[in-house]
Amino acid sequence: MVDTPFFSNILNEEVQEAVLLTQGQIGPIYRLDTEKNRYLLKTAAPSDRLEIEAKMLLDIKKYGIRVPQVIDVSETHLLMEYIEEENVCVSIQETMAAEILLKLHAVGNNAHMYGYWYDTTIGAFEQKNEQTQYHWALFFAQMRLMPMAKRCYEEGLLPKLQLARIEMLCSKLYTRIDMRKIVPSLIHGDLWSGNILFNMNGAVLIDPALYFADREVELAFILMFNTFGKKFWEHYMQEYPLSDDFYETKVPLYQLYYYLVHMAIYGESYLPGTINCLDRLKV
Repeated sequence: MVDTPFFSNILNEEVQEAVLLTQGQIGPIYRLDTEKNRYLLKTAAPSDRLEIEAKMLLDIKKYGIRVPQVIDVSETHLLMEYIEEENVCVSIQETMAAEILLKLHAVGNNAHMYGYWYDTTIGAFEQKNEQTQYHWALFFAQMRLMPMAKRCYEEGLLPKLQLARIEMLCSKLYTRIDMRKIVPSLIHGDLWSGNILFNMNGAVLIDPALYFADREVELAFILMFNTFGKKFWEHYMQEYPLSDDFYETKVPLYQLYYYLVHMAIYGESYLPGTINCLDRLKV
């Protein structure tokens, strides 16, 4: 149940109705309706996860990139602006998506660091972000692939043989990627169709899994679910052409992480995709 008087006091508006929208990965999500406005309320058991999400949204906003306004946050709730979606034709949506990602991916850091200033989250899981990693292959192996592979193995989802293949891949990952052309770029980190909203004012990013990475991590995940089509790729590649090893190496490598994340969330149905990535990498 939503404590509507509590949120009425925060908003200085009477909450007339709390509408359950969905059961999120860490707790129920509601729309709060007042006489004149709507707000989005995410709830969870006490933890720092919603506070981390609020920090990520505020960090993205610093760069002039549209995200929901954070109104109030605690260990158990995140109260935000409710983004009204509008019907926008697909080709315009894809151009908007390319533009907002180009702006995000243009953000680097003076330390040439991979990871982030604090640990972030993806879904219900923590993403460790040591600030001392200046070697992309080492970071991706130690901070992304291996922790998620071990989680899936410990939960009985990933067979020992496949864990061993991932360990072998990670041990020599530096030989797989041409790092001379990779620079740290800020990525959303979990960009599927449900995490980008559209209205006539442009695209809005929600639910980030923020960190500095090879920007093509984002593109590999977009390909995984065909989130965007031809117009997106044409517009994006005018600024950033794809690397020579994108399809052959980076797509299966970076998608491997997302298959592991989805396996940890949804179960063994994502094991075949995981194995396919390893097969494509000839591990």
